[in-house]
Amino acid sequence: MSARVVEVRPLQRADADACDAIVLSLPYHFGHEGGRRECAAAVRTQSGLVAVVDGEVAGFLTVARHYPAAAEITWMAVRSDHRRRGLGGQLVARLCGQLRNEGRRLVLVLTVSASDPGPEPDDGYGSTRRFYSANGFLEARDLPGYWDRDTPVVMVRPL
Repeated sequence: MSARVVEVRPLQRADADACDAIVLSLPYHFGHEGGRRECAAAVRTQSGLVAVVDGEVAGFLTVARHYPAAAEITWMAVRSDHRRRGLGGQLVARLCGQLRNEGRRLVLVLTVSASDPGPEPDDGYGSTRRFYSANGFLEARDLPGYWDRDTPVVMVRPL
């Protein structure tokens, strides 16, 4: 078996359909139609990165630079058949390096909080929070009422 070739590169408009397909491969995380529309808009308008495995987009993230010292990962997903293979960590590491080079000091992300009363299967948001924690993010604050359906937690990573 040959080793897979992974490239992390800037998100391009031509990657949008592949990103949409990744989102559709994760119905638990992207079950809300409004969220899918917002993510589709982000991959077409925001900057970001893609992880390409053997020539196919297998993961992506988008980023918003709200203030000079901080940026936010607005959307991130790895194709269901490529999860837990290090692609997400490579995307985050590359982004953090870029943001540090820009002089930014923080990166943040919002995900569903452990305090959210909804059901959370084993592969749900607990694993998402663990992923971000393993990549240097700290839970900073819940934002009840910020989203219509879930309670987000702000996670931050110093750069």
